[in-house]
Amino acid sequence: MQQEAACAPPLRIEPPCGDRIPAGYAAIAGFANSGKSSLLNALTGRSVSPVTPHPGTTRVPLCGLCVRPASQICFVDMPPVESCIGLEMLEWMDAAVFVASARDFAAWSDSPDMKRFMRIFESRPVILALSFSDYFPGRLLPALVSQASALGDFRAAVALCAPTGAGVAELERKVALQMPLRTRLFPEGCYSLHSERFLISEAVRTQLFNVLPTEIASATAVQVEEFSFRDGKTYVRANLLVARHSGKGVIIGRKGQTLQKITELVGIEAEKLIGRRVFLDLWVKVRESWPENRSDLLEFGYVC
Repeated sequence: MQQEAACAPPLRIEPPCGDRIPAGYAAIAGFANSGKSSLLNALTGRSVSPVTPHPGTTRVPLCGLCVRPASQICFVDMPPVESCIGLEMLEWMDAAVFVASARDFAAWSDSPDMKRFMRIFESRPVILALSFSDYFPGRLLPALVSQASALGDFRAAVALCAPTGAGVAELERKVALQMPLRTRLFPEGCYSLHSERFLISEAVRTQLFNVLPTEIASATAVQVEEFSFRDGKTYVRANLLVARHSGKGVIIGRKGQTLQKITELVGIEAEKLIGRRVFLDLWVKVRESWPENRSDLLEFGYVC
């Protein structure tokens, strides 16, 4: 069974022809629960990256494409900077967006994790994105943006609110200004470099975090066993691999009600994502202590 590699850079698509436009790769970095995944989804208009109330839901870098007539940008949603996961991918990024919560300004303004990131990225442009800007009255935002910009060598700063879309287009324009001129990298209509199989597995993970206790969801891996087409539907059979026997009962629930709820929620999101009807066949299995087993982590793509 093939498992999509999570640590390797996405495949670079060779452009067949076309004029040179701003095009390249931009990391979306920042702290846990700062709104990085919500920003990626707002930029692409799709639920490419899992969004939950729980910090650190993003385990591997996730790619979303903004393919416009005048620019093409592959945004890569990175795990939280404090986790140090995926930092090797920064080597091939043209620019970065550092996302920090406007409402938690005091908490991150002197963060060693942000300073470490800025050192790693010091030779390339970084744009500061102040998320949750709706937390403040609009009249206060210019002063907040100015104060935050002084905390690092940022090429620009934008206050935004991903759920409402405020500031998202402005951020994309500022990132495009930092992209090198290239021939077109991606085909029209493409919104991610990940396979549909992988994106649906992430949709399953999202609903695990939305429905289950955090300690159960964070110790559950999703492994797609089959992805095929049957009777006009996309058939997906996936295993939910729990680290403890007790977790299996929690996921299934009384008379299977919890598993049924997860299946229904994933089905709705998966159909929105790929634009086709989806039949989900989810199975709960025990893989004892997989989070502590390096071979399992390699199999699931969580480490390189």
